[in-house]
Amino acid sequence: EIPVKELTFEQLQLLKLAHVAALKVNDDKENLDDENDVSENQPFPSLQQVLLCVPENIGFNIEIKWPCQQKDGVWEGNLPTYMDMNKAIDIILKCTLENPSNRRIVFSSFVADVCSMIRQKQNKYPVLFLTQGHTNSYPEFMDLRCRTTPIAMSFAQSENLLGVNVHTEDLLRNPDYIQQAKSKDLVIFCWGNDTNESENRRILKQKGIDGLIYDRICDIILGQTDFFEIDELDELTQQLPDKAFVDCSCTDINHFACQSVPESNDSGNSYPSEIKSSEQEMYSTESDSGQSCSSF
Repeated sequence: EIPVKELTFEQLQLLKLAHVAALKVNDDKENLDDENDVSENQPFPSLQQVLLCVPENIGFNIEIKWPCQQKDGVWEGNLPTYMDMNKAIDIILKCTLENPSNRRIVFSSFVADVCSMIRQKQNKYPVLFLTQGHTNSYPEFMDLRCRTTPIAMSFAQSENLLGVNVHTEDLLRNPDYIQQAKSKDLVIFCWGNDTNESENRRILKQKGIDGLIYDRICDIILGQTDFFEIDELDELTQQLPDKAFVDCSCTDINHFACQSVPESNDSGNSYPSEIKSSEQEMYSTESDSGQSCSSF
């Protein structure tokens, strides 16, 4: 096995990938993944490629993966040493900031230090702290800051993060965590296999969850109105005079044109153009957990 970090971007794109199920069904492995010969279908697109090619109305949850040490002292992936965190985050932020757009982006990570660094290095994009809380599904982490949901919320509040992204199993067992987060002026998302169950999503929505991350979201929302268009329409209704909507029954956002009013903010420690409460509304949504940069 070779750690991904040891491969260059060009070497990654030379890899031929196939799902495990495909390998079991097809003995002729030479014919697998032929479609990836097309440049657009190559595996492992760069962050820059994704930022430039994916439509702006699709938001990104950019999760920064980093090896965590488990409570028993073992490091994930047997990687006690890794690349320099400071340099790695600088590269990610540089790429994101140098490819500006109106795309809604939120950063997230299970590593508390990564979240702190992203928050301190820029004030354009908000940050969510990922935590698994108490669970039998995954080994416990060494870092106390992500070991329980209440501690994770306290850390997010102290670092002025947007909020927390909590394991659904922990939320279903302790639904009061949702209101605890809101009382601390935090956004709260959830992730995990339990979120794939529609009944669990219904319960969490009823309890006030801000965001849901689950698999195959496109199959579920197919045919529904794009929730980013709904957000844009809400913004337009606040900017246009009431008379603009008299005798108008059309809900298509493309029927309206409006110039956004730029805002300025001289504070270096707060997110520009928006107060935190407006960010909480902006990031109330659902996300597909099956993608490395989830659209939401």
